[in-house]
Amino acid sequence: MEQVSSTGRPVQITVTDGYDLKGFKGDTPVTFIRAEFNQVILGDSAKVTVSPEGTAKYNFTSSFEYSPEGGITLDDLAHKPVFLTMTEVLPKEKKQKDEKTLILGQAVVDLLPLLEGESSFETVVPLHPVPGSPLEPLRSGVKQCSLEVKVFVAEPLLTTAQILGGNLLKVTLEAAYSVPESFVPVGPMQNYMVGLQVPSAGEKDYPILFKNGTLNGNHAEAKACYERTISFVVDASEMHFIFLRLGHIYLEEKEYEKAKKTYMQACKRSPSCLTWLGLGIACYRLEELTEAEDALSEANALNNYNAEVWAYLALVSLKAGRQVEAEQAYKYTMKLKLNDKALLAEIHMVQEAVGFGNPSF
Repeated sequence: MEQVSSTGRPVQITVTDGYDLKGFKGDTPVTFIRAEFNQVILGDSAKVTVSPEGTAKYNFTSSFEYSPEGGITLDDLAHKPVFLTMTEVLPKEKKQKDEKTLILGQAVVDLLPLLEGESSFETVVPLHPVPGSPLEPLRSGVKQCSLEVKVFVAEPLLTTAQILGGNLLKVTLEAAYSVPESFVPVGPMQNYMVGLQVPSAGEKDYPILFKNGTLNGNHAEAKACYERTISFVVDASEMHFIFLRLGHIYLEEKEYEKAKKTYMQACKRSPSCLTWLGLGIACYRLEELTEAEDALSEANALNNYNAEVWAYLALVSLKAGRQVEAEQAYKYTMKLKLNDKALLAEIHMVQEAVGFGNPSF
């Protein structure tokens, strides 16, 4: 895209309100918003308490400087969105020194209107929950949580002549036909990913992705799609959820070496409780108990309210012959109400095999 010669101009992003919000702890969780653009953190909002009705007023403004002569350019505005990550601040427990937080979800703000002559616009963007987040709708028809956002520049970045003479390509996906059976909208809510190649004169084709989470039901198609995505996407700033989904598929298909490799990449690029948990599960299934315990301990340090983390820590302790630790981890697993019945049955089976680990024995 042709660049415009001018001095740097600030682009302001303001998150005004949040709607239909929920947290891990209590009906009125304390949350904050982190804004990022071009792999740079623009700032964090103040900590705001969500109302019992699920609304929150953030009035949080962050900004970056558009500078066509270097730094943030028109190309950056064209294909890099602003990321807004919502995080919950957990209540402090007794003798707890450091504040613990959990990521709830992430919203994406497209800046393309600035390249279409707009100097300001308002939008309500969906807040996509991370796996296991309380923001995930329990059934279809439930309102999706969202953020109200305003974007502002003091004057248009492009003149009418520059817009008409530009080479910006905009693609909109409106409908899909003859879709696989796994796309049929029954049962749990489903998301999708669509990709296409755009020919470029004198150069290789460029991939365009329409990303909205995971393909449901057909693991072969989903896995192939995610593997292709990872293979040709250079910028890893948006890849966290792709690594999580692909790693989960590998675990379900018992491809533990591939799962381990995938989660290790995720832990290096954007570590979270879920990436460390995935790595811990893969290592445990490979009978690499030391590596599994290290990864699960990292996951537990980031979120000690995850019942699945405690469940696998119990399994590791049982296999390692550590009775006290096995019983403690099992107590937390039950206290946090592990929902995975198969995993719970596996714990009971190992407990019976080794003869300890359940305080009721």
